[in-house]
Amino acid sequence: MSTTQDTREQGGLPGGKPPGSRPAWVRAVRRYGPIAVVVVLIAAAVLVFGGRGSDDNGDQSSSGSVESASQDELTRSGPMTPAKADLMGEQVDFGPDCDTGLGRIKLPTVYAPPCVQPFEGDNGGATFQGVTADEIKIVYYRSDPAQDPLTTAMVAGAGVDIDPSAEADTIQGFTDLYNHMFETYGRTVKVEVFTGSGADDDIEAARADAISIADKHPFAVIGGPRRASPTFAAELASHQIVCGPTCAEALPEDIVKENQPYLWQALETPEQAVEGASRLIGSLAGPGKAVLAGDEDMQDQDRVYGLVHYDTPNGDHQPVFERFRDALADNGIDLATDVEFTLDLAQGQENARTNISKLKAAGVTTVIYYGDPLTPGLLTKEATAQDYHPEWILGPSLLADTTVFARLTDMDQWSHGFGISATGARGALEDDNAFRIYKWAYGVLPPHNAANVLEPPLRTMFTGIHLAGADLNPESFRDGLYRYPPSGGGPTEPQISRGEHGFFDDIDLGGVDDGTLIWFDPEAEGPDEVGNQGTGMYRYALGGKRYTFDDETPTLEESGLFDDARSITVYDEVPEADRAPDYPPPDL
Repeated sequence: MSTTQDTREQGGLPGGKPPGSRPAWVRAVRRYGPIAVVVVLIAAAVLVFGGRGSDDNGDQSSSGSVESASQDELTRSGPMTPAKADLMGEQVDFGPDCDTGLGRIKLPTVYAPPCVQPFEGDNGGATFQGVTADEIKIVYYRSDPAQDPLTTAMVAGAGVDIDPSAEADTIQGFTDLYNHMFETYGRTVKVEVFTGSGADDDIEAARADAISIADKHPFAVIGGPRRASPTFAAELASHQIVCGPTCAEALPEDIVKENQPYLWQALETPEQAVEGASRLIGSLAGPGKAVLAGDEDMQDQDRVYGLVHYDTPNGDHQPVFERFRDALADNGIDLATDVEFTLDLAQGQENARTNISKLKAAGVTTVIYYGDPLTPGLLTKEATAQDYHPEWILGPSLLADTTVFARLTDMDQWSHGFGISATGARGALEDDNAFRIYKWAYGVLPPHNAANVLEPPLRTMFTGIHLAGADLNPESFRDGLYRYPPSGGGPTEPQISRGEHGFFDDIDLGGVDDGTLIWFDPEAEGPDEVGNQGTGMYRYALGGKRYTFDDETPTLEESGLFDDARSITVYDEVPEADRAPDYPPPDL
């Protein structure tokens, strides 16, 4: 397949191989790091904080309680995989699309799912709503740009393509590819794009949209109105519709548990995030002198901790704050004060003035931050105005761990501390999973420059279907996701798993299992996540080494923090641990 893009025509044909050339967006950003979640979710950063039958081999899909089943039992209850074959002592032909050495399908990513035995026979027909003998219906929700012009302007201003046709073509391209590569048991996954009727914070519109989607009787939904996500997700769950990654986003665990097995998240749950952050903060900045402070006199003082934490007007994050407070205490950190805020950009500067005054009055030397990516800019600039130079520790956040937002802070202030990030270290755009997979399959980069936001939830849905077996329903889909083995964990590829794999005390209801340590270097030069060259970059300690939440925590000396020589800002090429085999492209 030719990969010379300059001489080929641009375009994409749903259901067929896109004959396109280099998309227009590539020329402006191809030299830079991945567009990543930070780009298309700039708005989300502001908004979120706000069966029956069997297959031909007699393999029954599990519809019982996963919580009571061991991983081996779960593997035995599902479709035939290499792991199941080993447990049963059987020799199985997994077909030409299986890399038998790795036991995974021949998809060039570390996240390729395990092979399953090619399906033949009766798939059971209509096993659940949205599932027939021939088809699985999934709705892909997209917001209407006209309903939120400010957000649209922000996203477009960051260089993100807002062309709905490019978005639809990209979704269709990945859908066609994954229908070919994943086992769907005689069915074809059909994806229908649905445009929301209101702004992302319009609760009534979110509920009405969920009801309209329910009238279409899909099996699952991807995406949703982010500020109204709890309402949207719960309404879908009440109609027994799976609300997949980016549909149920950053929701506290109590909401997810109440609506199991219908709600699924992409990153770790907020509760998992605060538990992991507390362990690392306790190890790296526990009781002792505030040596990272920007004020030399403060460096000789014993640490006094303050927590600045986000909540919604309805108090949705109160349980997460309480979990964070208690976890910090378990790791030797007692808060002198906590400062709660809601995201109100119109009052942001005044709120920052008040909140910095509260921290100063409490004698806080060490500020721990949990929240959105815009508030640190307001806080740090106000801290300088009040001649206040503490340690800054970035705890769980959404997108505050990106250079594009860190450059909005008083960068000298922000450099006096460190952060904990769930996202991987950065690399070149064309090395990102979604871009690499699409180019491998079609010979060109995808039509939409936020493909790495559009693609992962689709891959997650296909993975659950692939490992569910022929009897597809929400319970077997859940079991399929739980059968997926922990994957990734290298510097640029976070580890992903769900269910019971030993990384958490409870059933893992999130996606990402690990994190890395970062700090902000105000003198480093390079591109941010949307390709803007500038000064000030996040550095990834020890080249982006990742820690699962059950790992032994490092000391400050062991962590590699503030050691430029052992850090990375942007990888020039994929680290060896994250490289996937190169396979011949499929014949689509």
